[in-house]
Amino acid sequence: MPQWLRPKLPEGPLRNLNRELHVLHGKAGYPSARKLYLAVDKVVSHTNIHHAFIKPALPSWGVVEVIVEQLALQARPRLAAEAEVNRFKALWDEAHVWVAASPKVGEPVAPPVSLQASDSGTVRSTSLPGALLNRNRLIYEAIVDLHRAGKPVGVPQVAAELDRRGQLEFCGGEDYLFECVKVSTKGAYDAGMNISDFAALNARKVHLAAKAREELLISVFQHGSDAERVREALVRVTELHPHWGRQQGGNGTLA
Repeated sequence: MPQWLRPKLPEGPLRNLNRELHVLHGKAGYPSARKLYLAVDKVVSHTNIHHAFIKPALPSWGVVEVIVEQLALQARPRLAAEAEVNRFKALWDEAHVWVAASPKVGEPVAPPVSLQASDSGTVRSTSLPGALLNRNRLIYEAIVDLHRAGKPVGVPQVAAELDRRGQLEFCGGEDYLFECVKVSTKGAYDAGMNISDFAALNARKVHLAAKAREELLISVFQHGSDAERVREALVRVTELHPHWGRQQGGNGTLA
């Protein structure tokens, strides 16, 4: 198979990651995206596999992980899959930090969002926190609607439904859905539950978390809202999003 064209990327960790992906692809004999799609049991679409090599954007770790593992097995001489996955995880982590710190072309850099109480007790904020945008609720609604219609709720079906609604890109695309499936599968195993029961439980948690974020937004931006209401809403959101609490460090600021 022919070698895929590399995207034009500036020097840095993302370019390093992409270059190493192409090198590993060559060691495996340049298998096609469809061949890799079948080799990984169709858990990642052939389009996302191809995009991981040719798009000037950071692919999700879930996609990179399954690609690297399969390419290591197909390489000649064969490579140790676990060692290659660990090596690429380090490259991906560096690229992730680099991408997060780099403003997108043509996009202004948003300042951190702080929730502050004025002397009058009302609340003001510097900007709308992107972390509060509700993509998980849109995914939840699509899953529920498919289930009620008696249709399958796998990643391809949910992605197709979100695409039909014009919401797939906003929700993170198939890459994000794939990550959700991986988390759900591990969570079900750890909880000793079947995936269907765990998914239902997890969907309810997503719904509750979405409602909590919505209440926090309302408490921040509604005219006349006071600091106590915001504090209560922030406590509820932090309970449902423990990583936010760690990021805030208890200082009442969402960064």
